[in-house]
Amino acid sequence: MKSELIKLKINKKSSVGKDAEMIKNTFIRACKQLDASIFEPLIQEEQYFQDLDKYRFLQSLKDEFDSWKEKGFTKTTTIKGSCEGCHCGDKVYQFYTNKLTPAFAYITHKGNNEIEDVFMCNLSSGMRTANMGVLQNYDFWK
Repeated sequence: MKSELIKLKINKKSSVGKDAEMIKNTFIRACKQLDASIFEPLIQEEQYFQDLDKYRFLQSLKDEFDSWKEKGFTKTTTIKGSCEGCHCGDKVYQFYTNKLTPAFAYITHKGNNEIEDVFMCNLSSGMRTANMGVLQNYDFWK
């Protein structure tokens, strides 16, 4: 399966200082509550995220959240981790379900007191889990 790097570009004029912190915190809150509408007011009409216009991006975020809601989850918990892939060592916000299942993770790149980029991390330190239901069918311990 091909791994895809998903990026979220932030409007430069709204991504500096206190505004940058607000954008990051609001995005994290939206991910924790599995509610894309929380982040929607911060996106300008002309902004593109993940090469998608505002509404397609919000739909993609909603689709991610809905996939977890369909499994019975209503919120996630954030745990800080690190990227073990293309941005090795960078800080990652990892989101887990209440069953300690890793759901998704995002990196927020900062430079000069501004958010430069936000994107999904497919190789965060917390995503290294094995499904014991699948592994029990193999003879690792026999």
